[in-house]
Amino acid sequence: MKTTFISTTTLWNSPRSTLDKLQSELVKANKEVVTGRHMDVGLALGRKTGKSLSLRQERSTLDTLTDSNATATLRLKSTSAGLDQVRTVADSLKDALVGLHVGSQDVPLIVSQAKAGLNKLISTLNENNGGQYLFGGVNSKVQPLNDYEAGPKAAIDAAFLEFFKFPQSDPKVAEITPDEMQAFLDGPLAKMFADDWQGTWSHASEQNIQSLISPTERVKTSATADETGFRKLAMGYTMIIELGIAGLGDQTRDYLLTRVIGTLGEGVSDVTEVQADLGTAQQKIDQANERMSLQKTFLDERITNYEAVDPAEAKVRVDQLSTQIQMSYSLTSQINQLSLIKFI
Repeated sequence: MKTTFISTTTLWNSPRSTLDKLQSELVKANKEVVTGRHMDVGLALGRKTGKSLSLRQERSTLDTLTDSNATATLRLKSTSAGLDQVRTVADSLKDALVGLHVGSQDVPLIVSQAKAGLNKLISTLNENNGGQYLFGGVNSKVQPLNDYEAGPKAAIDAAFLEFFKFPQSDPKVAEITPDEMQAFLDGPLAKMFADDWQGTWSHASEQNIQSLISPTERVKTSATADETGFRKLAMGYTMIIELGIAGLGDQTRDYLLTRVIGTLGEGVSDVTEVQADLGTAQQKIDQANERMSLQKTFLDERITNYEAVDPAEAKVRVDQLSTQIQMSYSLTSQINQLSLIKFI
């Protein structure tokens, strides 16, 4: 009979060799109990891993669109708040002029109100939020409107001088007839707020910012300083400020103020339409967010179906591994105490 010998060192090291593997499996099992998800999704799902990744990518896209919609909503609210102020100021001046016979003594007050309105219009259209101009359109990095004194005023003064052959401060202003004023308003002045608006007044883009608010829907989410309503409001204010209203005869002044009331009224109406368009865009964003929220819930459920572990099975595995590790420790301790001396 042949016998073989096994050293106590071999017996002692044998349980230790599997201990590292057991501890590693225990860490994985514990993490799966805590997260409810396979520790190694690729290993667990095999060829279905691609489907899981596709669902996660789709979920990530919806998260990105939701974040983008939050930014667009902030821009819409800031824009709409600015338009409220612009419309209120213009409406107030228009209402003050309706039915009012303006004598030369009243001119300083309405000129002051018109200047305040024009300053408010320009400052609002030049509002900057986070480094982007709200009313710049797609050209949001450039200030939309020039400072009035730095360009538009000189252009109006030049147009007046060229048409009437004298400046607004000349006493001959009193000789301007309603028909001559009408010809100037509908000619050189109107051209300044139409063809010459770009460059003289504005550097904004006529193209509004459009945002992708859902995987399939894109809407306009800004207003531009080139909107017709803003041009009409600017024209109405400058008709009061720059056409020598203080020196005009009563008939010509009445005619001019009648045109101012009409121009401001049209401008307010156009600005209201811009606000309505922005409100419609906000409504579409809210609806898109609601749809995407439902889609995200649906995707989460599908991802869970692919990647989730059975919590009961994971807990049993943790218990089994813990027991095996304890047994390994105990066996190692007992082998360590084996010695021939104890048996002699």
